[in-house]
Amino acid sequence: MEPVIRKAIPDDAKAVAAVINSVILEGQYTALTNPFTEEEERAFITGLCDRSALFVAEVDSEIVGIQVIEPDALAHYTDSMQHVATIGTWIQTSFRGRKIGQLLAEVSFRFARAKNFRKIAIQVIADNTRALRFYGNLGFQKIGTAKKHAKLAGGFRDVIYLEKFLTDDS
Repeated sequence: MEPVIRKAIPDDAKAVAAVINSVILEGQYTALTNPFTEEEERAFITGLCDRSALFVAEVDSEIVGIQVIEPDALAHYTDSMQHVATIGTWIQTSFRGRKIGQLLAEVSFRFARAKNFRKIAIQVIADNTRALRFYGNLGFQKIGTAKKHAKLAGGFRDVIYLEKFLTDDS
């Protein structure tokens, strides 16, 4: 069945948390280490600003993937970063490799352009080859590596910084 992509609503909080937590519990694909409660996720969804969105991918009415896009953290403090967004993607293990991330990204990129973002930046754990390939296929370019940037499972891991420009004149 073809996934349905839509904006998350507060009632999706439990399912959204379940997707993120499933990836966190794998312990290797995200820098996030603390699982989210339904209440925390509901507060996050409710608190999204007009330039932020959480999109969900549903298969047979089950949320199996999510993607969040929001302004760069510094945009809250300075106008100089208003054109930069960050993005994050989490897909349940059994649904990876089915183009769900690509469908989420298409919707996120349309949203980003409509909100006047010109660039999207992301950090990826350096040995997460699947994510690096995924973002590379979406047009993200590697711009640098932060050595020993994340501590996961008792060891330090490098993080790769990627960016994608949304307009030709960026």
